[in-house]
Amino acid sequence: MTETSIEFPNRNSGSSDGDNLSDISSLYSPDFSTFERRQKTPKQIIRELTVEVMPALLVSVAGSICAGYILGQIQNNPAFDRIPALFIMVPVMLNLKSNTELNMSTRMSTLANLGIFDSKAEGIKAVRSNLELLLLQSTVVGTSVGLISTILSLVPSSSNTSGVVEFLLQASILMASGIGCAVIGSSLIGLLISFTVYVSHAHGVDPDNIGTPIASSFGDMSTLLILGLLTSLLMSVMQTPWPTIITLGFMALGLLLLKVVRDNDQTRDHLSKGWLPLVYAAVTSSIAGIVVEKFADRYPGMPALVPVLNGIGGNIGTVFASRLSTSLHRRHQDTSAEHNLVMFILLIINIPIQIGFLALHRVFDPSLTVNVWFVFVYISATILHGLAILSLAKIACRVLWARGYDPDDCVNPFITGSGDMLGTILLALVFIVG
Repeated sequence: MTETSIEFPNRNSGSSDGDNLSDISSLYSPDFSTFERRQKTPKQIIRELTVEVMPALLVSVAGSICAGYILGQIQNNPAFDRIPALFIMVPVMLNLKSNTELNMSTRMSTLANLGIFDSKAEGIKAVRSNLELLLLQSTVVGTSVGLISTILSLVPSSSNTSGVVEFLLQASILMASGIGCAVIGSSLIGLLISFTVYVSHAHGVDPDNIGTPIASSFGDMSTLLILGLLTSLLMSVMQTPWPTIITLGFMALGLLLLKVVRDNDQTRDHLSKGWLPLVYAAVTSSIAGIVVEKFADRYPGMPALVPVLNGIGGNIGTVFASRLSTSLHRRHQDTSAEHNLVMFILLIINIPIQIGFLALHRVFDPSLTVNVWFVFVYISATILHGLAILSLAKIACRVLWARGYDPDDCVNPFITGSGDMLGTILLALVFIVG
């Protein structure tokens, strides 16, 4: 039976925005003959996803566990006792910073699959341009997180009885911690993403399959480590002008990066894209946090399962979205049957990893009551969560492309934000029912 090409809409149809969206291929001028390929068989697709995606997802699970451990440690940091608003900063920082890094990973993966990295000069230019864009975005994210944490610290509470001077001192720490953590962390993860994409592409591994899980797992760990170290350092100079100097220095760097990014044809059009999806992700993830807080006392085992259920679901969604975006930029080389098979395999891969973690968690936390019924309900929830995320990725990529937006800039925050909210609600239902 003949395969039919997937019928994604033309990017310019029905929207004038498409006329303003620069085509990646025209900016980098790749030789399309370098990535023309024959149709993959189902067996090849299954092998590729199993060999490449599953190890990356296991790394992401390990990263989530390590990030949870690090978070538990830095919460005992004296800085968190003196400045409770740092607790507000952590989830917002993790969400916004992670999504900007995921966007860079999908952009770089698309470029690699378009053959950009086959030319050393073009590859270096692409890495430099995307790092500049990521650092500018991280400056904005860090400044925003610092401001949000500072404003929310004004909300009256039993732990908030500081005077004006103490508030100003804490505000300087919050601003310096936010912008410093975001920029330093994104610098490291941006280099890791570039290295991962380059090496995987050079060795015949599809970066779409491993880029986003690696970015998300190491991104969360590095953010928490840097935040813990930076706040400890800043607390030692809290009474000096250094926190303010650090904040102003990073802001000046942001203004310089703004000029560089605006003058770069490869990044100019990306500058204004993707901010509303980031806000959406922050809001929906905050709702997920409220749900966890509401049910944590009633079901003590629930918080430990949230990052894994949401993390794995989000990762298979971003992997699928990254592949779809590449397909769109390749001008529909993949088929509908291939995409449906990829969805099915990613959904199946999700199940044994979830069961494995549940069993492992039960060993180390005997307080979690796990029986056959609970496992059945939990796995049903993970399947429903994964199916919803994969369907959202397919629909979002289609709609964004049709309206002239590059999915690489916008789709990941929709996936992670929706996934966090839906996954947390489903997990609450699992504990209620199971």
